[in-house]
Amino acid sequence: MLTVREAIQKRRSTRSFKPTPVPDEMILEMLEAARLAPSASNNQPWRFVVVTDAEEKKALRKICFNQSFIEDAGVDFVFCADPSSYSVESRRRRIQEAVDSGLISEGNLSDSTLQRYQEMAANEPDLPSLLTPLTANTYIAVEHMVLMATGLGLGSCWVGGISSYKDIRDMLQIPRGILVLGVLAVGYTNIEPKARPHHPLEKIMLRPFPA
Repeated sequence: MLTVREAIQKRRSTRSFKPTPVPDEMILEMLEAARLAPSASNNQPWRFVVVTDAEEKKALRKICFNQSFIEDAGVDFVFCADPSSYSVESRRRRIQEAVDSGLISEGNLSDSTLQRYQEMAANEPDLPSLLTPLTANTYIAVEHMVLMATGLGLGSCWVGGISSYKDIRDMLQIPRGILVLGVLAVGYTNIEPKARPHHPLEKIMLRPFPA
């Protein structure tokens, strides 16, 4: 198994897979990596559908602008987010968990922060205000899967090009209210992609570090 540093450095977006199934044990390891991802207030909004059936992968390929690697991949993960993870009931439960663990207490938080937590537990959020946290937190979990896949010797590719989210929902019988965000294709790499250029550190820093 690669170290975290090695997995980050080795990771590539793979668009050519061998027609080799990915063992269930590896699929479960990737899902476990996602399960353990961090999220704001520990809301854990991510939800997944595992697609290994040949006919379903073929249908998924058509919905994703006919990108062949989606059908060739050993497994496709359709990743989604559940807005109900931010419901008043869920927020109250998460806040109580934080209190029980000692994360939240009158001694370690300001009055304004405690008031904010109380407001969060009392008010039902609207969907537009949830889109950013739902997406951001789910993407963290998916990147955990990507790095685990790399560590297991597998290639992966994020897929955001989807022609119809409704078609994916209908095909996979995803419950109403669950947001479909994208697809992660994973499998044994057929062609080892070369590293693409990345910006130097100075390019991504808004102020120099070290100063």
